[in-house]
Amino acid sequence: MKAITVATVGLAATAATADAASINLTPVQSCYLAKKSATLNGAGFTPGGFVNVTVDGQSGGGTQADTAGNFAGQFNFGPMNAVKTHTITATDATNTAITATTTFVGTTHQVATKNSRGKPGKKVKLRGYGFIFGRKAFMHVRGHGIKSNKFLARPKAPCGTFTVKKAFVPSSAPIGKYRVQFDHVKKYSKRTPEKLVYELTVFRTFNSTAFGGAGWALAPVSG
Repeated sequence: MKAITVATVGLAATAATADAASINLTPVQSCYLAKKSATLNGAGFTPGGFVNVTVDGQSGGGTQADTAGNFAGQFNFGPMNAVKTHTITATDATNTAITATTTFVGTTHQVATKNSRGKPGKKVKLRGYGFIFGRKAFMHVRGHGIKSNKFLARPKAPCGTFTVKKAFVPSSAPIGKYRVQFDHVKKYSKRTPEKLVYELTVFRTFNSTAFGGAGWALAPVSG
């Protein structure tokens, strides 16, 4: 996690105490996504002093409090595995007894598979995370005459998760590259916001004596 870029407004200075410090994230969300940002607010720190920020015990940078001992700035969320609760701690550099914590639940928007390779026509387990932009999740496949739009699941709160088994392409899929797009809209469009795009490559497989069939490999790409 990378910490904050701060803009503060000075008010009248007051003495900071260990009991008075507090921090919070706004807007309040039940789940925060990697690569997104929120505002980290703090109060009750040493006026004009530096405040160190950590995330799960790891350094997340820091900021300077204003003349009232407050701060507010952008907090950027880094990669997060699965769905977990994380802890942000702000510690006053002048008086380390002044500290405050807050927690948040977060994940990375992604679709994960146990294996990045498989066989056309065979269902694979897909685990979705971060599908908080709509009430349903869909998978669209385009390429080599295939135009598939499949409903996957209704993502579960708080972080839009689902687990489902689906085949990317039929066993008869031609050799070549396909665009696989996951989103929250039934109708396919490259312009759909908050989508995930992967490249599926179907290729020939061989054994030591004869033609063995076909396989696929999946890799994430930019939208």
